[in-house]
Amino acid sequence: MLCPIAVPHCYVLHWHCFTGSYPVIEPLLRHFPNMSVGFTAVLTYSSAWEAREALRHIPLERIIVETDAPYFLPRQVPRSLCQYAHPGLALHTVREIARVKAQPLSHTLATLRENTSRLYNL
Repeated sequence: MLCPIAVPHCYVLHWHCFTGSYPVIEPLLRHFPNMSVGFTAVLTYSSAWEAREALRHIPLERIIVETDAPYFLPRQVPRSLCQYAHPGLALHTVREIARVKAQPLSHTLATLRENTSRLYNL
């Protein structure tokens, strides 16, 4: 069910830090063609199977990478090396997106950069 407040379907939206399932996001992706979905290093956690399954269904052109720093340290980074997430660790999330989407890392990285530029008019 969509929010009862009227938001034009053409609005440019960013769902921050998505960790849910595809049935949650799918109606919104359909209703808001300019909506992007942000993923963090939560994707690298073994418990994030729902988010990875949602990622499989969401077109790469509608995905944004986030750090949500200082939270969500990537699984591969030991706390003894780094206690807090920061933008320099976003490549772990990009690698996971490339792996789940079965795309080359270079293509994934270029597409995600284009998505961010388009979304935020950079």
